[in-house]
Amino acid sequence: MDNGEKQQKNQLLSVFLSCRGALVRSILKMRARQEDVDDILQETYLRVMNAGKKQTIISPQDYLFVVSRNLVIENLSRQSREIAMEINDALVGTDDAPIDRALHYRRKFELLNNALRALPEKKRRAILLRKYYGLSHQQIARKMNVSVSSVEKYVASGIKECKRSLQAKGYEEENPPEDCRPGAPTR
Repeated sequence: MDNGEKQQKNQLLSVFLSCRGALVRSILKMRARQEDVDDILQETYLRVMNAGKKQTIISPQDYLFVVSRNLVIENLSRQSREIAMEINDALVGTDDAPIDRALHYRRKFELLNNALRALPEKKRRAILLRKYYGLSHQQIARKMNVSVSSVEKYVASGIKECKRSLQAKGYEEENPPEDCRPGAPTR
């Protein structure tokens, strides 16, 4: 390791240690679980150090925050996928629900996921932050760097597009197939 690399490594460590508290607060504000914070910090530090080996990082503090934010988003996305898989398993594995009903709602859930993926990035992100992560419109506006009214429009129009997509596939919001309605006789 030459002198320049050693100096950059020491600088990155120094910056990381000086802004560790702010990183923790930032990670927690993004709705990461408390038990995941240390892992996210460690991975942030490792990624920044590895990036520092390949290139000169002009603003280490900003870079640390960007990397940690990306890791939180990855972590939340993974958790969301795990929850979706659990929901799918629960729908299919429910003994007291007829198989027609479970398949109906599983297919509807898959179509909703597809509709969400087809949305423009801003609409999809606003809906996910609102519906899955429970953030307020104001929090979403700050996170996305847009106005609150823009967030409201993204969420409303995105949900309308998803509903239209489901309706186009024959899934009315309140009208499951006759034998899939709650209280319908089971086979």
